[in-house]
Amino acid sequence: MKTRQSTPISLLGTIIWLLAAGFFLYEFFLRALVGTIATQVIADLHLSAGLFAIIGSAYYLAYGIMQVPVGILVDKFGIRHSLIVAAILCTLSVFGLSFSTTFTQAFICRIVMGLGSSFGFICLLTIVAIWFPRKNFAFFSGLSQFIGTMGPLLSAGPLACLLAILNGNWRLLLTNIGLAGTVLTLLIFLFVKNTTARKKQQFIILRHQEPFKIRLRRLLKNPQIMAVSLYSAFIYSPMALLGAVWGTIYLQAHGYSQTSSANTISVAWLGYALGCLTLGLMSDFFKKRKSLLTACAAMGVLATSGIVFVHANSLYIYTALFACLGVAAAGQSLACATISEHADNATRATAFGLNNSAVILFNVFIPPLVGFIIGLTANHHGIHFQSQDFYYGFSIMPILHLAALVVAIFFIEETYCRSKAEVIIPHLDTASAHP
Repeated sequence: MKTRQSTPISLLGTIIWLLAAGFFLYEFFLRALVGTIATQVIADLHLSAGLFAIIGSAYYLAYGIMQVPVGILVDKFGIRHSLIVAAILCTLSVFGLSFSTTFTQAFICRIVMGLGSSFGFICLLTIVAIWFPRKNFAFFSGLSQFIGTMGPLLSAGPLACLLAILNGNWRLLLTNIGLAGTVLTLLIFLFVKNTTARKKQQFIILRHQEPFKIRLRRLLKNPQIMAVSLYSAFIYSPMALLGAVWGTIYLQAHGYSQTSSANTISVAWLGYALGCLTLGLMSDFFKKRKSLLTACAAMGVLATSGIVFVHANSLYIYTALFACLGVAAAGQSLACATISEHADNATRATAFGLNNSAVILFNVFIPPLVGFIIGLTANHHGIHFQSQDFYYGFSIMPILHLAALVVAIFFIEETYCRSKAEVIIPHLDTASAHP
């Protein structure tokens, strides 16, 4: 009898995975697009810096709230219905945002966008687990994350080029993005299925699981889980702040065009994508986590300090700094591997959720805080931002990376790429054991 370990990959399973990966890319694209169209949105909706930042963070608020319910809903209703509803919500929210004329309307649309997007990655991993052999899970999950990271990359430079072709008409741009979402929704409706025939060939062994509160309490008492979760939030927040909200308009304030500025943000996301791949390979090869986590934090301190405090006269310098920022933020993906090794089998999934919640929580509150500070600084000249308007607000970024560095050096323990739950039996030399 064939097992899931040896069953070949099917064409239908591959198509379903590609559609789910496409939706993950689409929702990640939606997450970051407001930063590219910031100039037009702020002007058209008459927003302050603080209100614009709240619109950017609204996505993370809904996304974070749905982290636990999404898993329950997917288990209850299946992949097909979950993905269809998620794609519909995302598509409708894009159309709604394109017609928004007030802050409240735009805020609600971003909330709905976050609700729909929250299904993307969990559905994708579930599809990999159901449709592919177990031996291919790591490969397809890693490839899925890489594909998803192409979303914010496309929402920066390429999107800015398309915006320029449309003469800055951001509403028409969003309408076209909504049409793309409509096509994706139809494809999901036509091809995505809930189960495969393989399920009939599998035996499922059920075991008693600890209540969620008990698992959460155990994790909160584990200093390593808390340290790695804080590290993830500290190391990733500056990337989200610049890559999804303020990066493009910040570079425009330095005198660069919207397209050139957005292209620089694309480089940052490319650095993040490549960093996720290479850091994982390096860490596994050298059997080290702590040293690379420390290196990422140190690189982040240097990159954000350069972005904020060094007034470079060359876009190439900013591009290099943003690329380093992306690589530094990839330390968050390495932190996921680290937290997995500090948790046992019974609490590993909850540990991932705690880590993800810490990252999301920071991205709910940090951008509005920074936006409020920018608004106070730029109050004397409205929406026409100047480079010095960002100085005080952006100073939080090197502080966050410095905090990540402190956590990595003094609080995170090295795992040597081994689970802390493993029992290591030393092999004693028999000759030395007997005098």
